[in-house]
Amino acid sequence: MRCYLLMADGEWEERIALELRRKMKELYGKSKVFFLSFRHPGVFAEKGFAEVSKDRPTQPLKAWYRLCQDLLKRRNLRERRIFIGGNLWLLALVTLLGGRRVTVVLPLGLRPFPVSSLRLFFLRRFARTVLVDDATFVQFLRLKNIPAYFVGNILADLLHPHDTPFLHGKKAICALFPREDHHVEDLGFFLDFVEHAPNGTSLYFLLALPQGVSLETVQRIASEKNWVFLESLEGEVVEGYLVRERVYLNLTRFLPEALDQATYVVSADQRILVQAVGLGKTVIPVRMGKAEETAALLLHSVSLFEYNQSMSARFGRKGAIERIAVFLLWGVVEDPALSHRLRTIHKRG
Repeated sequence: MRCYLLMADGEWEERIALELRRKMKELYGKSKVFFLSFRHPGVFAEKGFAEVSKDRPTQPLKAWYRLCQDLLKRRNLRERRIFIGGNLWLLALVTLLGGRRVTVVLPLGLRPFPVSSLRLFFLRRFARTVLVDDATFVQFLRLKNIPAYFVGNILADLLHPHDTPFLHGKKAICALFPREDHHVEDLGFFLDFVEHAPNGTSLYFLLALPQGVSLETVQRIASEKNWVFLESLEGEVVEGYLVRERVYLNLTRFLPEALDQATYVVSADQRILVQAVGLGKTVIPVRMGKAEETAALLLHSVSLFEYNQSMSARFGRKGAIERIAVFLLWGVVEDPALSHRLRTIHKRG
């Protein structure tokens, strides 16, 4: 029986681990998968899955001591170990205690990964293979003699929207995604963006509110810019509307559904942009403080096409979880950009 230990360093990494386990079971039901969470011990056990070191104490020193003990106990087990995240100090700890190098899944769409000589040394010394969702970074790692593969868009595979349609008629949905930690700045920017949308663009503007942002906060920011709030007529799907003259903006908390149904996606959040590219959406790059210039991009189809082509070539489309699962089960990784490269080489030849 093939055994695997999926180690996750963060909430999004835990979601990746769960998706990976589901796909591995789907492809090969006899595979046995264990979990380990560095930040939230017990989170996988609560969902009914086998979790290593789930009962760590709350005191930091005792928790780290228990974690090291649990990893040492598994030193001689014949299992494939996968580290999901970018904390290379944890990677070194896991490798040294486990007695073998591990496969690293590096989701760069989540957060930046500053390159340094120390980080490259850690990857070269402790990683057996590096699976990355950034084709540009894969090329860089290979130049540094680090075994790396491009797997495609990991974040797009984490989106599971419900069948909850927005009543947008024949208009294309332009979804706006403010960052939760910069919601005041982003909400003001998006109101200016909608106001400066070029005439002739028939769009259904949809503002996806983060869970941590209250409706009262949105109303206060909107009123400062002379927008009027109206109660929703569409149930819980749309929480209300912001209206100014003939322009209106729909408010929703159904973020996955908004991203799934949108034609255009506008955000300063890197994670949202990477997910949108993986789903084949048209991403509009945000220029903070320049709402009018950003809105004008709606008419610049050539610029949008070139930008989205470069983003798609870098982060790829959905299907990464399946590629990672196939690699772990059978040692084969499909390069989603390979066929395009071969066609390019053939044309040049």
